[in-house]
Amino acid sequence: MIRKLIAGGALLLLSCCQSVRVFAQAQMPLQTNASANKTGAHIVEHPRKCGIDQLRKAMVARNPEWAQKFKDQKASLQANADYYKQYKAQVARGERKTNTISPIPIIFHIIVDSAQFLNLGGTQGIIQRCDSQIAVLNADYNHQNADSTMIPAAWADSMYGNAGISFGLALVDPNGNCTPGYEILIIPGTSLTDAGFSNVNYAFPEAKTAGTGLAAWDVTKYYNVWCINFTGAANSLLGLTVPLSFTGGFGGLPVDQEGVCILYNTLGSVGPTNVPPPGTGSWYLNPDNYAWGRTLSHETGHMFEIWHPWGDDGPYGGPPYSAGEGYCPWSGPNACSTTDTAIGSDDGLLDTPPESQANYGNPTYGVSVPGGTITDCCKFWYAQDTLNTQPIGIACISFMDYVDDDAMHLLTPDQAAAVASMVLVSTPGGTGATGSGTIGENYNLTQNPGLLTPPCTPTGIAPSPTEINSSLSIYPNPTTGEVHISVNSAVETLNEIVVLNLLGQQVMKVSGQGKDYYTLDLSGVSKGLYFVQCNFASGSVTRKIVLQ
Repeated sequence: MIRKLIAGGALLLLSCCQSVRVFAQAQMPLQTNASANKTGAHIVEHPRKCGIDQLRKAMVARNPEWAQKFKDQKASLQANADYYKQYKAQVARGERKTNTISPIPIIFHIIVDSAQFLNLGGTQGIIQRCDSQIAVLNADYNHQNADSTMIPAAWADSMYGNAGISFGLALVDPNGNCTPGYEILIIPGTSLTDAGFSNVNYAFPEAKTAGTGLAAWDVTKYYNVWCINFTGAANSLLGLTVPLSFTGGFGGLPVDQEGVCILYNTLGSVGPTNVPPPGTGSWYLNPDNYAWGRTLSHETGHMFEIWHPWGDDGPYGGPPYSAGEGYCPWSGPNACSTTDTAIGSDDGLLDTPPESQANYGNPTYGVSVPGGTITDCCKFWYAQDTLNTQPIGIACISFMDYVDDDAMHLLTPDQAAAVASMVLVSTPGGTGATGSGTIGENYNLTQNPGLLTPPCTPTGIAPSPTEINSSLSIYPNPTTGEVHISVNSAVETLNEIVVLNLLGQQVMKVSGQGKDYYTLDLSGVSKGLYFVQCNFASGSVTRKIVLQ
């Protein structure tokens, strides 16, 4: 953000910082509720971290021209937000017709191993998680989140923004077939932390490629979200976004990589009760920390081009050069460093107060700043130390900071307007590619209402072979003994499973029990090629498996 302040007749231009990573620079202590007080099954400490800053740095390393593109994109955000606010005012006065828009279709590409699949709750758990995630996005981006009651008064009065963007599960695939809004690929793996993807510098291309992962659906019509496990160099991430402005040009990414990757078990919400719904699987990250669906709320802000509130310090962060995390967005000594004159960065928006770096955990609001949030070392400009740049605290309460899910409650009005400018108005011109972040660059995502209405009618009409086939997963293949079979009973009832050898002889038969998950033990059967025949009420699906 760039904040204008008047002090003693002088006009001060203060810009502000934002970032995506856990940096070595010491962080100012926060007033927090100890995470040890948070309860839930399988608690995992995993400080929030998204990979967009690391991806920017990798792109700049491949082509230094991207540094200026990122600066220009950030510098355009306030103008974009103002354009949208002017558009809304013109519509309200009857001077302009509102655009016809529909919810953005989301397709969840879920790529996990068998252990991760079970801990998501199997097919039924995935259904609940996808449904609840859509509900969270619609609430968070429409000023309707129930936890808005936790917003401190000074922020609730004028700092609670409304992007006005709606989302829905994609119910029609690119071929015109009925789909549940998700697809599942089971990959080899033996533990919750085994299988996954690590190439963050190229935005996990293996996860987005058919054969090793699941390819994107048409990015001009669908919001693609990959739910994967992050491993290796990426194992500390919760999410990574490729907005349209990161695509094209030398050093940029292919257009079909546009979309979001999130850590698979942050998908969906357990809600304020912190109790996973029946059948959803018990393994969420710490229920207070990351089980309210806010990882995707955070990454969706990046999808539509806004930055972290502290400005993502780096060589592209702010003029003339942003040296690192933990600095205020103005030159000269300051409370963060009384001797270092390095300049920090900001997020390009006016209403997010100066902020030196990311905030974590669950800050106690309304105490150190009555009616506000908390302050950090950028509270006072050193040369004018009576001028409070954070009178209502910092925007750690925003979905775009790194606090826990239950501590982030809003987008600021400028954040919301900047996001809306990408989606809800048609573009005045330009492609939005190669770092530009053009107004209306994702408007086309709101022009596909037919993708939200399924071409099939579940009641009284048998599902098509394509629907049945897409709802069935048999893994691992090859196998050394155990074979897992997952189905979606909401699509069709599985009556029985028959295993046949190459001669067509039956070697095993299991009756269907109305479940979504079955395990076959073939360890006592000779090695070789077999056929697994799944007999549904309206037809059969047969798959080959190899027993090693």
